[in-house]
Amino acid sequence: MATQTASAPFNITALGWALSAALVVLFVVCLVVALLFPDLPATHAWVGLFSAAPIPSVRVWVDGILFSVVFGWITAAVLGVVYNRLIAR
Repeated sequence: MATQTASAPFNITALGWALSAALVVLFVVCLVVALLFPDLPATHAWVGLFSAAPIPSVRVWVDGILFSVVFGWITAAVLGVVYNRLIAR
């Protein structure tokens, strides 16, 4: 006899903070690597997703961290709402 377990809905607030924090950490790691190894193209591509500012500028840090948080929350809102509606069925 198969048992069915209910899935808990996502807490969108927790998901938003988690995704934002993960994206900020990934951005900072990639930017530090880009500063240490300027000829490594993979890090420039990741940094370029979040900012069009030159790598050695202060603006790239502001843009990257700000947009990491914004994209984390957008992803959490979309993923959380879609997931929660699908499991409610």
